[in-house]
Order: sequence, then structure tokens, then C-alpha cells
Amino acid sequence: MKAVRRKWWFALVGLLWMPSAFAVVTINIRHAYGQQFPIAIVPFKGESALPPADRPGAIVRRDLEGSGWFQIVPVKDYLALPHSAAQVEFNDWRLLKVTALVIGRVQAIGNGEYKVAFRLYAVDKGEQLAGLQYQVQASQLRMVGHTIANAIFKALTGVRGIFTTRIAFVTMYPRGLPGHYLYELKIADAEGHGMHVILRSTHPIMGPNWSPHGRRIAYVSFETGWPAIYVQDVATGARRMVAAFHGLNSAPAFAPDGTHLAMCLSKSGYPEIYVMNLTTGHLRQLTFGPDINTEPHWSPGGNHLVFTSNRSGHPQIYEMNAHGGDKRRLTFDGRYNADASFSPDGKWLTLVSRQNGQYHAALLQLADSTLETLTQTSLDESPTFAPNGQEVLYSTVEGGHRALVTVSVNGRGRRVLGLRGGDISGPAWSPFHHQ
Repeated sequence: MKAVRRKWWFALVGLLWMPSAFAVVTINIRHAYGQQFPIAIVPFKGESALPPADRPGAIVRRDLEGSGWFQIVPVKDYLALPHSAAQVEFNDWRLLKVTALVIGRVQAIGNGEYKVAFRLYAVDKGEQLAGLQYQVQASQLRMVGHTIANAIFKALTGVRGIFTTRIAFVTMYPRGLPGHYLYELKIADAEGHGMHVILRSTHPIMGPNWSPHGRRIAYVSFETGWPAIYVQDVATGARRMVAAFHGLNSAPAFAPDGTHLAMCLSKSGYPEIYVMNLTTGHLRQLTFGPDINTEPHWSPGGNHLVFTSNRSGHPQIYEMNAHGGDKRRLTFDGRYNADASFSPDGKWLTLVSRQNGQYHAALLQLADSTLETLTQTSLDESPTFAPNGQEVLYSTVEGGHRALVTVSVNGRGRRVLGLRGGDISGPAWSPFHHQ
């Protein structure tokens, strides 16, 4: 049993109550752009004895608040602090005009194990929407908090939560003499905790990109003195160099089926987009001519790629089919738009757009070419969608250093991830499939 828990993070030991109403969507965020919905999250009974970073109820609160879709009503406004179904008086919560109520408890059961339970209620109907109980090791309490937040997000919105996904990024630390740095490619949870290093080098590391099942990461390393593209297995650390041609080897991006890798190579003399078959190593060139063509990213179905090109005189976003044909320009607002990637549903792009001399993470709606700035910061880089399409992760300058920030696509939620030390760049959000 312990081996099973180690493999699967936690064991589900009881179902408190899971009626057919679990599938009922009470909030439709697809048609609620810019709104936030008030919910109440009662501090879980027994969690005050835990370290603050491991309290499941507090983690649920941070996750849902950071998503941008929920306004968490302050605890000081609560008329009661229920921890069981019998203690819930729905009229108390209707007075606060909350959409939903979350209660829970944490109980130590010995041998370093805990039971964690929660219930989610729709206040207006006075019904329970979800309720689960978990038995876990102390080291798994954070994961349980994120898992509960996922369940609540899905029950209330109909959209899958991203709180147990991971992020990859590069951290650069000063090392000794000026101009010398240590680079680390790291993975952490979606809140920036639980970091571990998968590559450390005294040479630059750039552009990590997840495979569609989250088992591999492609990136650029300068460890040979020149840029080369590597693919590394996340679990084992095994890696191989896949592109080290003369000149530039950069911007790797996995195809949705994981069998091919798009990249930018300058082996012909100009930066061009190529696609490599990862089994055979066969290369197919997709762009041609005396322009800079770089930063390819695949559409969700794998039929198209977007890329950055200066063929119009300034960096703009273009689209082409997977064979390099039917190229068309997508961005026209401003003189600089770059580093675009698709939302999971293929309806939006996130990109960096220069407006009034400042570089912002932005959204482009493909249906009508509407470009919308997402951020107030001015030096944003490498925006990437969460796998549910509801948040964008990017690198920007905070407090004099590069940090990672998430912003919800409705612009209402913003979080600076809890990462410390060095300058952090090149974020990439994992897919769901690793879970």
C-alpha cells in the first residue's frame, strides 16, 4: 500500500458523497470574461497545527484566488466556521452572497499520515457538489491541497484545474567574476514549490519545451560553446543532442504527437524554420529566404505552426500549414509582435507585443485578430498558456530581477510565483498528461 501511495502521490480512501450533481456547472467562465465569483473557504479544521506551507485549506485558497475567477470572501466576514455538514447553515452564506462554500478537516492518524477531507456546496441551491477524503503522508499534503483545488475548479466551472501541473524554467545565478553565471534548468509545481534541478551548467540554457505527455523536455544548451538542441527524459535525466548544425540551433517545440520537433536553424545562412522527425532525424525545411524566421509553435491539432518573422520589415506573427505552405500574417497592431503560441483550444495566441516602447504579454483572438494586452509590466518574455487555457505564465522584471508571474486570461488574477534567487526566464507549462 505504501508503494502505491508513493507512486500515485496519495490514496483516495473514502467518498463522502458524490451525487450526479457533481457534473452540474454553476459558473460558466467561458461566458464570464472579466468577472470574479465570490466563494467562501473556511479554514480546514486541524490544519493550524501544520506548517503554513502544508495547510491544504490555505493552498486551496491561494490556488483558486490566483486563478482570477474567484473572489475569496475574507474569513473575518464569516458568520460561522463550520467543519461538518451538520454545522452548515446556508442562510448564513446567502447573506454574504457567496456562490459556493468549501469546508474541510485535517486529522493526524499516526505514523506520519493524515486524513484530509473536504466538501463543496452550491449555496443558492443548498446542495453539495463534491466531497472527497484522502489518506496521505505528511509530504503529500501540498499535493492534496492542489488536488482539492482542481476538484473544486472543475465542479464550479466545468473546466479542468491546473493546480497539480508543473512548470519548467531556467534560473541564472552570478558566479564569481562579473559576466560569469551558473544556469539551472528546473521543474516546480504550478505554485513554484517543490523545485528540483534537471540540468546545471556554467553555459547558457534556453527555451525549454515540454513533450505532449510531459515525459521529456527539449531545450537549447551552449555547453559545447555553440547552441545545440537537446531532448531530456525528465524522470531519468537521460538526454541526447538532436541538432548541432553550423550556426544557430534554437527554439525547439514538440509536435502534439511528440514524434517531431520544430526548430530554428541557420545552417543555410539565414534563420529558418525546420521540422525534425525524432525517430529518423530527417529534416524538412518550411521557410526560405533572406528573412529571420524563428520561434515556431504548433497548433493543438498539429496541422499548423505559428512563427515570428521580420519579412514585413518588423517582427510579426505568421501562420503556415505543417508542410510550410499557405503562409499568412496574423498580427498588424504595432511594430513588434513575437514569440506566439496557441491556446489549448486553438482560438487564441499568447505573445509578446510592444506597446509604447514596453513589452507586454498579450492575447490575440484569432477569429477577429483582436489584440489585448494582459499585463502592466514592461519587460515581459516567453508567455505560455496553462494547459486549461485559463492562465498565462510569463517572465518579467519584479524587484530588479527576472521572476515568473501568472495572469488569468480575464486579467483579474495575478500571482508572482514563490521562487527566490537569480534571474528566472524561459517558463514552460507542462501538459496535463504527466499526472
